Amino acid sequence: MIRLMIAVVSLTVLSAVSTAAEEKPLFQTTKDEIIKELTRPVSRTRGFIPQGKTRNIVVYEKKNTETIEKIVVVSSNDNTPKVNLKIEFNFNSYRIRPESYSLLRELGKALAAENISRRNIAIKGHTDSDGTERYNLGLSLNRALSVKQYLTANFNISPGKLKIFGYGEAMPLVSNTTAANKQINRRVEIQLEK
Repeated sequence: MIRLMIAVVSLTVLSAVSTAAEEKPLFQTTKDEIIKELTRPVSRTRGFIPQGKTRNIVVYEKKNTETIEKIVVVSSNDNTPKVNLKIEFNFNSYRIRPESYSLLRELGKALAAENISRRNIAIKGHTDSDGTERYNLGLSLNRALSVKQYLTANFNISPGKLKIFGYGEAMPLVSNTTAANKQINRRVEIQLEK
């Protein structure tokens, strides 16, 4: 059963990192990169968020055994520290690909670091645009749950410190026009809770 809950949360619209030659998503791959990004200072933006820079999206949150549907406000001006990880999943699956285990080990070591271990962590699953919005919300929630299960089974991380969210297809890093791009959009984002 899914319960509807409305929340106003400021989240970042994930965007590609621009270079002069090309645009390319940024993925952290080591414990040190993950720690550095999660603990970087938050720069403050001045003034109000300009109109047209926010949008409402539906996300699923897992609380205990219940799935809650929330409406959140996504802001392009939010630069809260977070890491985007290329944890790979097969199409239409929340089973973690074996080649992602080394990245998950780096994540586990980073989350166990002294300056992070006492914080609550949001694990946000993302999908490509294949399938319906509702299906992708559930799939992305299960992907985040798979990451949580791996972390709690292999590291001394309390399950209560890990909050699980499914963002579905709402926040792609790249357009969903090719199979390679769709694979990029099937990912997990990690953020320290405020």
